[in-house]
Amino acid sequence: LNDDFQFDMNAHDVMVFLHIQKTGGTFGKHLVRDLDLKRPCTCQRKKKRCYCFRPHRNENWLFSRYSTGWKCGLHADWTELTGCVDQELDKNEGETAKRRYFYITLLREPIARYLSEFRHVQRGATWKNARHWCLGRHATPDELPPCYNGEC
Repeated sequence: LNDDFQFDMNAHDVMVFLHIQKTGGTFGKHLVRDLDLKRPCTCQRKKKRCYCFRPHRNENWLFSRYSTGWKCGLHADWTELTGCVDQELDKNEGETAKRRYFYITLLREPIARYLSEFRHVQRGATWKNARHWCLGRHATPDELPPCYNGEC
């Protein structure tokens, strides 16, 4: 068992932020804007995107909505991320690399999270265009049946 959990920004370690909606999205923004790093993330205001490269190479050390965008889908889950991150980084960086991934997420008290999402939807948010993946492809209706009757 490899129990080396020390993140090495100078190696090929990548931090992957698994973002569950309404559970710390602002944390992801602070991760790219406020960390005191040898090579800080460089952010572009209009694109809402930051480049978070290693100190001596133009390789990503962070895979998150604020650094790479929603490359694996809106609020991608564990299955979607593990099937997508490596190839997206290869495509982004123009080469195949052997990386070590550190997945992080934040949890929130369930009732507060539910109420926050409920209010978010009341203000007009929707996830109807979110994709649902299964083994690298769109999930079939049998694999992900609707849990409601009526219109979307």
